Amino acid sequence: MKELVSFSAYPFDLEPFGDWPSALVHWRSLGLDGLELLTSFDGVDGVPPEAATAVHLPYWMDWFHLWQGRPLPEDLGGEEPLFYFGGSSREELVANLARYLEDAASLRPEYAVFHLANAGADDILTNRPANEAGSVLRALVELLTEACSPFGGGPPVRLFFENLWWPGLTFLDSGLIDSFAEALPFDDWAFLLDVGHLLNTTDAVATEEEAVSYVLDRLDALPGWVVDRIEGMHLHKSLSGPLRRSVGFFSEGPPGGLSLGARADRARRMLSRIDEHRPFETSAVRDLVERVEPRFITHELSAPTVAAKSVAVAVQRRALGFCGETFCGFSPHHLQEGVRQQ
Repeated sequence: MKELVSFSAYPFDLEPFGDWPSALVHWRSLGLDGLELLTSFDGVDGVPPEAATAVHLPYWMDWFHLWQGRPLPEDLGGEEPLFYFGGSSREELVANLARYLEDAASLRPEYAVFHLANAGADDILTNRPANEAGSVLRALVELLTEACSPFGGGPPVRLFFENLWWPGLTFLDSGLIDSFAEALPFDDWAFLLDVGHLLNTTDAVATEEEAVSYVLDRLDALPGWVVDRIEGMHLHKSLSGPLRRSVGFFSEGPPGGLSLGARADRARRMLSRIDEHRPFETSAVRDLVERVEPRFITHELSAPTVAAKSVAVAVQRRALGFCGETFCGFSPHHLQEGVRQQ
């Protein structure tokens, strides 16, 4: 099993280190094998292949809008259609995904993560999805088929399909998973279990022990072949149920008087509160890793600084039993301080 940390090709992640070799030295010094690199919409120029043990493809909130042939809103300007919809037309969406796949393959990663989901800004702000999961997954088969056609019908890099809590892959409906897998015209893929995303499908867990129990129950409800095909894991916890239950957190309807760009910004801020990306702190998480036996674990953790994220990684590695009471110079006190910074 390889351990990775989430990182990106954007300047804000690289600048604290100065260059790619320094970034790799730092994260490998924490006992990790490399990076799972979020690539940018602009390509991968300047990224050395050794910086991408794995790749996370760019993603968009509401690509399904274009797939349905609906017109673009008039209040989007500049590159907003690319960031939000994936392009300005269905054809551009397909071409952009094909380009992202080609960019990823140029780095020779072991896999590339792709989100199997869709949610527009208003869906997120109201917690009322406008689309049905089966329709989204059927459209994803079509999108992937068209985007892979320039490469002989299959992806140029092995794909890991990631779950979210929006319409698409949630790991809550085995029938939809079966239909999706049967419809794909290629076989070079696996599932990636994002633990925090699965936890966001419930608001009834309050502790790590309850969180792990919930995830294990969901896995037990799936066909064995699905669990066997989980090769990757985004490991982090999200216990935002009380926040999501609170009165007024979600809007009763789409916010009036705001452009789509403004609503999308508000939705992104909301997502950062829902999807907490905090480290597991107790040994309960070991049961989850032992159940899935992933080939790759990515510590997908949010923190305001490199130092805080480094401590968060150490906290989670200690919970997994991968390091002792002290690790890479972090004392138990430092580990607890790191948790408080999440």
